Formats: sequence, C-alpha cells, structure tokens
Amino acid sequence: MIAYIQPTSEVGGSDIALYRLVARLDATRYRPIVVVPRDGPLVPGLIGAGARVIVLPMMQLRSVRSVRYQARYVAQFWPSVVRLARLLRRERVDLVHSNSLFGWYGPWAALLAHVPHVWHVREIPDLPPPAVSLLARMALLLSARVIPMTGAVARLFGPRAAARGSLAVIPDGIDLTTFNPGLSGDRIRRELGVDAQTPLVGFVARLDPWKGAEVFVRAAAEVARQRPDAQFLVCAGELPGYESYARRVRGLAGDLGLGDRIHFTGWTYRLDDIPEVMAALDVFVHTSVRPEPFGLVLVEAMATGRPVVAASGGGVPEVVEAGVTGLLAEPGDWRAVADAVLRLLSNPQQAQAMGMAGRERAERLFEVGAYATKMQLLYDDLLCASHV
Repeated sequence: MIAYIQPTSEVGGSDIALYRLVARLDATRYRPIVVVPRDGPLVPGLIGAGARVIVLPMMQLRSVRSVRYQARYVAQFWPSVVRLARLLRRERVDLVHSNSLFGWYGPWAALLAHVPHVWHVREIPDLPPPAVSLLARMALLLSARVIPMTGAVARLFGPRAAARGSLAVIPDGIDLTTFNPGLSGDRIRRELGVDAQTPLVGFVARLDPWKGAEVFVRAAAEVARQRPDAQFLVCAGELPGYESYARRVRGLAGDLGLGDRIHFTGWTYRLDDIPEVMAALDVFVHTSVRPEPFGLVLVEAMATGRPVVAASGGGVPEVVEAGVTGLLAEPGDWRAVADAVLRLLSNPQQAQAMGMAGRERAERLFEVGAYATKMQLLYDDLLCASHV
C-alpha cells in the first residue's frame, strides 16, 4: 500500500503528474491511496485511475501575506500530522510519497507511523538561500529518497546528496497517445467562437502569481497590435486565496484593450479537455516569472506538435531545446515573449518544424510508461530495504 500525500485538490502540473502515475501503477503489485485536503477537480480523475481517495482536512502551506492564515496553519499543523499518522497505521501503509516540497504533513506522519518516506520535490522555492538550504537538509533527513524532477531542482540539494545516492532525478511523463499531433482542436475553437483560420495563442496554467499570467496578457496586447487577426486563450482557473490576482489579470486585459480577443475560461476545461485545448492552439506560451522546476504543460504542448515560447528559468531548458522545439525568453520579459510569438506566427514552416521536433523530444524523454517504470523500481528498492 502506497499513500500519496497531495497538498492540493486543484489541477496543476504536479497534480496531473500524480494522476498519470497512479493510472500507470501495476495494480497487481501496488494499491494506491491518495490523501487530499478537500474535494476538488482532481478527485474524480484519481478515482477513475484506480486510487482510493481519502479527504483529510489539512491547510496548505501558501505564500499568502496573511498573518492570520499562517497562524492557523501553524496551530493546526501537528494535530493534522497526528491524524495523518493514525490514518497511515489504520490503512497499514507500506510507503508514503509526498507530492510537493511544501507538503510537510507526510514526512512527519511517516516518521510517527514508522513508514519509509519518499519526497517528490517539484518546486524551486522563492526563498532566501539559508531557508532553501534548511528545507533541503530537512527533506533529506526525513526521506529514504528525494525525487527532484529536473537537474535544476536537484541542485538545491548539493553535490554530496547526489553522490550519496539520496537523490533520484525522474522527470514527469505524459501519455503520448492522449497528446498527439493528430488531435483536433475544432471543438475548443467552436466553443470559443474562433474559426480555423484565426491564429490562436494560448496560456494554460493555474492563476498563481508566479505562473506569470500578466506577462502573457502584456505580450498578447503587443501581438494583437501587430497581428489584428490573432486571438488569445487563458485556460487557467483561480486558486483559493488568489482570487484578487485573477481579477487583476482580467482587469489588465481590459485596460490593454484586448476586449473579446482574449478568452478567459477559468475551470471550464478540465483534465480530459487539455489535449484538445493544446490542439486548438497555434503557439503555446509559458511565462513563469520565477524559475520553473519542470513545466509539464510544455511537454504536453510539444507532444501535441505545437511550438512553444517559454520563460528560460529553472528546468525549462531541460525540457525545451531552444531554437529547435521552441523559443526561450527571460522570465518576465513580455516584449521578448511577444517577439517570439510574432516570429512563429509569421513563419508557419518554422513553427511546424518546431512542433515536429517537440513531438520527437517528448517521445524520447517524457513518455509516461517509462516514468512509471522508474518510479516503481524506486518503490521496489525502498520496500525491499524496509523489510530486510
């Protein structure tokens, strides 16, 4: 029995990666339980993938500037850890897998329940170096193995951790049948009222400030000025605690005169719709303003044969081959993003070639079956060691 401790119930890169992993586990050998803090859009997918889902109320560690929120988190932390440890013992869990560096309940509950713990690190924290160093040391101390998703994330832990074998760098994978260049985006375009000849440039993410939706909107306004035929898609849902940010992004689009040329879909399109969303686009844009640890949506766009324009920080250069599968810009530089989008819209042959190269790269490096196999080998290693 493997218990996955998932800090959110929304749908983002790490959440989708967990769903895909659970769906690919060998059901004859592993029984997955996913513990989530509340019901949400991720839950039906997990159940459909064969997981038991248990809702255990736990506050999420967020960077919101609210003393009251953070005080409540601290006050509820240890009671939540104890409840989780009781659940692990009751369910006779053999291994605990925490799916975020900021999911601190799992490692402490695993310690109390005397169960091996794996920490999947999917973030590059926006914190002072001493705090990052402390987080890294604690993750190593409380885990049988730490799984960074890219080399950029692994560097948080230093060369000695890698030399000791404490780290296992495993990039996420996707289903290359679900995401493929033969998909049609006609339904999405029809629902948006965008015809087949209209260039459509898209952003797919959660409306979390660090994902840089406002950078995309500013770039879109510049592209719109030079390409009156282009339209834009923000396929991004609001996060609890960040509703004001979502309103600000929409307000910025209005202030910049984008009007009905930009489509905000919120949570209208769910997990199963994203392949068609990608297929509807001519160019996919990724604009994180902080170093992106991986960028699963980039792999999805590439697998669908779409050229990408991406912020170059963090692990993105490990995913996107600059000049081959897409174009990179400095994080936050909306002018460079706009220039890159305009270049691709003006050169459809180059855009098509980049899309084809992206598909080949996804096939070679990011196939979900290979990802699941690597994870299962790691589980087997740790479970065998725990029973010696």
